[in-house]
Amino acid sequence: MSEHSLELSSTDRTSHVEEDLLESSPIMEAFGNAKTVYNNNSSRFGKFVQLHFCQKGNIQGGKIVDYLLEKNRVVRQNPGERNYHIFYALLAGTNAEQREAFSFSPPENYYYLKQSGCVADKTINDKDTFHDVLNAMRTMQFTEENIWEILRLLAGILHAGNIEFMTAGGAQVSSKTALGRTADLLGLNSEHLAEVLTHKSLILRGEEICTPLTVEQAVDSRDSMAMALYSQCFTWIIRKLNNRIRGKEDFKSIGILDIFGFENFEVGWKKTILVVQGVMSESLAFLIHFLNYHVLYIFFFLCEQHILVRKLTDHKQ
Repeated sequence: MSEHSLELSSTDRTSHVEEDLLESSPIMEAFGNAKTVYNNNSSRFGKFVQLHFCQKGNIQGGKIVDYLLEKNRVVRQNPGERNYHIFYALLAGTNAEQREAFSFSPPENYYYLKQSGCVADKTINDKDTFHDVLNAMRTMQFTEENIWEILRLLAGILHAGNIEFMTAGGAQVSSKTALGRTADLLGLNSEHLAEVLTHKSLILRGEEICTPLTVEQAVDSRDSMAMALYSQCFTWIIRKLNNRIRGKEDFKSIGILDIFGFENFEVGWKKTILVVQGVMSESLAFLIHFLNYHVLYIFFFLCEQHILVRKLTDHKQ
């Protein structure tokens, strides 16, 4: 629909916006889409795209609002599925100098990529994806420094997944190599990173108390860090795209809501429609219940307020 709307305009400004909006797609797909069991390019986030029109009806800008990124996919995937495309593209597309700088090895060596048993898909060219993303970023005015820092962050997340722990009076990092690589790529001190991952601190009566975590808690701490880093990176990228496609303040707009990607079923599409219909019905029922509850609450509040005002008035009289 957005491409159709763009084709209806032909001004120079629209051509610039059209190129920017189209170039934003490979970036969002690489960072927000992944292979699932039924769809090798399933969007794992929702987005609301606004197309801004001037008084003459030409597109003069736009805005992208993202929501509900599937953050846990960064650290775990179901069997037969993959992590986000960008991780595999990063390993496949970087040159020898970059691979050395990031201490890269094949995807089978990374816990965040190998646990599902699927690190490749014959229908996806990860190397081409990487170069498409870099070209799109440059078109969208990402600086070379911006691009390098994004790649460093992604590499840091991959190495973070290989940090393992052992029990020794509480959780202790057992994989020093992975810890060191993660710290270097994220610009952190390795000892401080190990402390943060294996301990929790509380402020009690103005005094900081550090308590060691169990191995399970340390793993959760590591995974939470990875998810938070990726989520913040994704949010920053969307903000960067919006800065590029932003138009003037005076505009009319068309909004396009793109929810989580539906699976690409060869069969069973009628069942999918019924599921969607059921979800919509449940959502509507919840909304009605929510509104009824709050209307009833407001009604009782107003009644109580009226009674109180009347009592105060009678008391003064």
